[in-house]
Amino acid sequence: MPVLRGINQLRRRLYLEWRYLRRPPWDTGISPPELIDFITSHPPGRALDIGCGSGTNMLTLARAGWEVHGVDLSCLAIWRAKRKLRAHGVSANLYLGDVLNLPLPEASFDLILDIGCYHQLGSFERHRYREQVRTWLAAEGYFLWYAHLRQTVGRRKTHGIDDEDINAWESVLHLIWRKDTWEGNQRPAVWFLFQKRSRDT
Repeated sequence: MPVLRGINQLRRRLYLEWRYLRRPPWDTGISPPELIDFITSHPPGRALDIGCGSGTNMLTLARAGWEVHGVDLSCLAIWRAKRKLRAHGVSANLYLGDVLNLPLPEASFDLILDIGCYHQLGSFERHRYREQVRTWLAAEGYFLWYAHLRQTVGRRKTHGIDDEDINAWESVLHLIWRKDTWEGNQRPAVWFLFQKRSRDT
């Protein structure tokens, strides 16, 4: 099992590096309205962007007064994020590596953002990820999450999440809202906002 996880991680890393040689389609340079709505209705605190890419959402959060942290598996993504944040005079903490094995000292975040990371993971990795997020969230902290919904195409299932994933999250965090949408009018996707209630700590 550890060997298989290592191979899968290497594949993901190589895929990301290849995509970041140019501009990957998910790197739009624009923060989504769901994040904008959140930061305009919540006071700033400490935020962690999981799969931060080139740092667009970190920049948006920092401009709104948040202390920002970001992690990505891609060296090129982290390099671009550092350049972007430095160019705008923003100080941030960036981590290169696997979020499942990330040493974050004194981690306690008021917001954890995931746009497209969780739905790439295998089932065992998803379990570890959920526990990691729950541990890192401060009491009353929020998890803002975007993922593709799994589809069946012929006999093959696409990557993404299903009801089992959603139920698993609801067993560790409190669901505030859900918003179903489409990515590029081609792929069903969904936004969630979860909260870690004080009784869940």
